[in-house]
Amino acid sequence: MTVLRSGSATDKGMIRAANQDSVLNDTTSFAVCDGMGGHAGGEIASAAAVDSLRASLATTTTAEGLMEAVRAANQAVIDAGGDDPNLVGMGTTAVVARLVGTSAGDRLLLANVGDSRGYLFHDGQLEQITEDHSMVAELIRDGRLSPAEAATHPQRHVITRVLGTSDHVDVDLFELNLISGDRVLLCSDGLINELDEEEITRVLDTVADPTEAAEDLVRRANAHGGADNISVIVIDALVSDGVSSSSISTVRATPPGLEKGEESWLQRRRRLGAPRAITFRVVGFALLVVALIVGAISFITWYSNSQYYVTSEGNSIVIYQGRPGGLLWISPKKVETTSTTLNEVLPIRRAILAKDVTEPSLSAAQQYVANLVQEFKQAQPTTTTTVPGTSTTATSGG
Repeated sequence: MTVLRSGSATDKGMIRAANQDSVLNDTTSFAVCDGMGGHAGGEIASAAAVDSLRASLATTTTAEGLMEAVRAANQAVIDAGGDDPNLVGMGTTAVVARLVGTSAGDRLLLANVGDSRGYLFHDGQLEQITEDHSMVAELIRDGRLSPAEAATHPQRHVITRVLGTSDHVDVDLFELNLISGDRVLLCSDGLINELDEEEITRVLDTVADPTEAAEDLVRRANAHGGADNISVIVIDALVSDGVSSSSISTVRATPPGLEKGEESWLQRRRRLGAPRAITFRVVGFALLVVALIVGAISFITWYSNSQYYVTSEGNSIVIYQGRPGGLLWISPKKVETTSTTLNEVLPIRRAILAKDVTEPSLSAAQQYVANLVQEFKQAQPTTTTTVPGTSTTATSGG
């Protein structure tokens, strides 16, 4: 049988206007959630996650149950945002601990999403149990960045996993076999960004009461600048099944069915906590853009085909629908080769036809050609022949 005693403290820090952290400190269930999202979004997200965890963890007795509780908290944050545009993109980190009974005895399970941390303090040594889900932490694990470089990296605040931004969330889970005298520390990054591990170790080693230890850590973080909200839970193992040494094991770092090497693009996007790409606003904007494009195409097509022009091709006179030379991707279309030839129009009209003559309709274009013929006939000279008793007027041909 394991008996725990815990204490917690949370503060908005010296810079922030509000505290967007939320804390769960129960007999066997514990959580620190660090909300984000601007305005009230972060506060709402962390509170929704803690409320959900409190309800779920009350009936959880297995590792899988703990993971399901974290996933339920993820959905609770999504539901809390609803369709409120002021809450789009809100989310929260979570580090959660739950004492459960196993066939090998009681174990403390730790689950985390984001960069809020879980530590084990054993025999005077502080060891980080959880792994940060952040851009710089991944670069450090890949050997591309040193811890010292990470401290000043411009993307040190970019988190790659978070609750509330995707329907799917990956949860890392760790199992601790505690022995009497062990301490577990859960905290938001507002603590670790201000205090180094040496100072945290000194407090955990010298302040016996867990509540006082938590309060002292928060006070020290504020004294160092308190640039962010600070939340701390200290959990003491007063009586434990473990009798030799503490041990830590990773139960599962990915949910069932998602093994390394089989991660799809969509699964990676969800794991990295990418914001939901499809929302009502996105769909509405996309439809508006499509409507504008379709409208523009329709107008250009109508405008291009709304006139006709008469021109010459060889010795023929033809009628086209469209704009001379075409417009964008729309070329003019020949609609009629008339029976009139250039021999039947005045020379001056031939030069005009070579430059194209526009008309508003097909009938107007046809009438223009008929007028050319009529004009040509009227311009032809006439001759008069007189015979006794009669007179004859003849028109010479062209």
